Amino acid sequence: MKPRAIFLVLVPLAILLLPVTVYWIDRAASSDEIPRNVAVAGIELGGLGREDAELALQAHESQLRTTPAVFVVNGKRYRLDPDRVGLSIDERHLVDVAMQQRAADGVFDQFGAWLRSFTDPVTLDLDARVDNGAIDEQLEEWETDAIPNPAYEGSVDVVDGEVIAEYPRAGRALDRNRARVLVLDTLAAAARADTELPVVESVPTLTRTDLDAAVEEVRRIIDDPVTLRSNETGFLVTFEPEQLEAAVLVDVRDHPAAIEVSLDDQYVIAVLLPRRSEFEIPPVDAAYNIDLETDEIEIIAGRSGTRLDLAGVVASLHAAALGSGFGPFPVLDGDAPQFTTEAAEAFFANIEKVSEFGTRYNPGEPRTHNIQRMADLVDGAIVLPGETWGVNGHVGERTEAKGFVAAPAIIGGVPYCCDHPANIGGGVSQFGTTIYNAVFFGCYEDVEHSPHSLYFTRYPEGREATLGFPKPDVVFRNNTDTPVVIKTQYTDRELMVKFYGNNGGRECISETSERSDIREHEEVLIRDRPEEGTAPLLPGQRRVEQVGKNGFTVVVTRIIRLPDGSIVTEEPFRWRYNVLNEEIAVHPCELSGEAVDCPIPLPNVTGIDYGDALTALMDAGFLVARVDVAVDDEGQNGLVLSMDPPAGEITDLGATITLTVGVFSGGGAGDG
Repeated sequence: MKPRAIFLVLVPLAILLLPVTVYWIDRAASSDEIPRNVAVAGIELGGLGREDAELALQAHESQLRTTPAVFVVNGKRYRLDPDRVGLSIDERHLVDVAMQQRAADGVFDQFGAWLRSFTDPVTLDLDARVDNGAIDEQLEEWETDAIPNPAYEGSVDVVDGEVIAEYPRAGRALDRNRARVLVLDTLAAAARADTELPVVESVPTLTRTDLDAAVEEVRRIIDDPVTLRSNETGFLVTFEPEQLEAAVLVDVRDHPAAIEVSLDDQYVIAVLLPRRSEFEIPPVDAAYNIDLETDEIEIIAGRSGTRLDLAGVVASLHAAALGSGFGPFPVLDGDAPQFTTEAAEAFFANIEKVSEFGTRYNPGEPRTHNIQRMADLVDGAIVLPGETWGVNGHVGERTEAKGFVAAPAIIGGVPYCCDHPANIGGGVSQFGTTIYNAVFFGCYEDVEHSPHSLYFTRYPEGREATLGFPKPDVVFRNNTDTPVVIKTQYTDRELMVKFYGNNGGRECISETSERSDIREHEEVLIRDRPEEGTAPLLPGQRRVEQVGKNGFTVVVTRIIRLPDGSIVTEEPFRWRYNVLNEEIAVHPCELSGEAVDCPIPLPNVTGIDYGDALTALMDAGFLVARVDVAVDDEGQNGLVLSMDPPAGEITDLGATITLTVGVFSGGGAGDG
């Protein structure tokens, strides 16, 4: 083709493609901007990015909110701060809408929309927002101030028990619907002129019949007492007529016109608050009871707490006042129990008696009191699967504040009573033995126990345990998949400890060896130290102060029979009991084992010749002092009339015995 022909083809084609080329360049350059020729309430946003467009709208909103508007009601001018009625603009939404302008489907439609953007402007409404409630309050305030003869929908009041109605009457009022629109339009406009709000003739919506019906309802509410009762808590409350009169409310509204009789919930709650604990009760955890005679477990259902259903109570009170005068006192569910009935049923689902052990004691003794007190503190303890439990960890130190008393205890390997701190709670080792055997025969894991250093016949040899604080202790681990519940019971002569759980069907028996390495106790004489008010021992008399105990070794083995019949023999437990010598109190003269210079009873020398008495006493090892007294009877001359100490009294050898001797002078006093 010739060059001229090519030129004639290309020039028209270039002219045709020029607008298209400009469109694509313009579209690429403004893809993140608001389309050309788009405005909001006169604010040109075309060509602005999102952030700049929002800033422009925010500046406009600030101007609107800081520029007061003036309204005229019945000739009176009122200035309104836009912030007072919550004037606001949703800038982000307006920008979203602006960004969607000029949108089209297809290349040709998009090109057409682009061309129109040069000639056809798009103006969006501002879509300002206000608090309608605040607008109504403002209109109410202007109407009350500017209109001297407003329409009146009436009222109902209670004065000294009498219900009084004031009936509706016609008047003038703002045209509320038109006024709201005018206020919003004015606030949304950048250029604001004084706006006249329309005042119209107004006829009350309510009638005398409406007011009379309200009067009758109020009278029925306040005429008689009203009683409400809660089936859930048993709470009973009566509202007297004067209380009902104080609680009743009659609300007559103008826009829209309505009349409502209600009860003041704040007054009702003020009446109820002093008795809150009677109707708002805390939750009660589910519990259990084990019949220790039948070993049956009973689940005692738990229950949720309750809380005041104020709206329900007010509604029930209103209905009861208009009805029979009696009604329910509804409550709401409060906090749920931490241990629900369902949880209790699941917890005790597979629990039964696993083991028990009992020991006996003498009634009325201090140690018996301590044993029973320990049983009370342990009763009901629960040991979860895998948990380790000990008596000391559960009960703590035995103190008088916890109800324990002083009683004999083994201190330093010797029985002792009762002024040592360790004597408080003395005797509780019997509880330790009892619970240890429940552990033993329940096949639970023995973590810690220690038999007594001395053997007491009331306990099984080698299979017993002592207690002290903080040691020794009785500790076991629940090596099963089921909780263990420890229950105790006692009479005045016997203690019983029972374990309830599920050990998987294991059975435990005890095998005890014969005594070995026996060491006999010895008899030890100790000086008699009589207590105050107690006569001392005489030579030849003896009193056992401490019973002797032989020492020996014993071996205990626990044998476990599994459900499949197989046998597991645990490692034997070996224990050595100490010797305790028997202590016998004697007179000090017999401490060597033989009587040495022991006091003897005084021989009776009264009524015999002084010379013979002197010989007898001196031969027995005593000294003699003589006292003469005159006698009128010649037959008493030279005879011992009395002796001090008297005859028969136990007296130390070498003591001086005073003899009183008679002297006859033949009618006159003799020489002394």
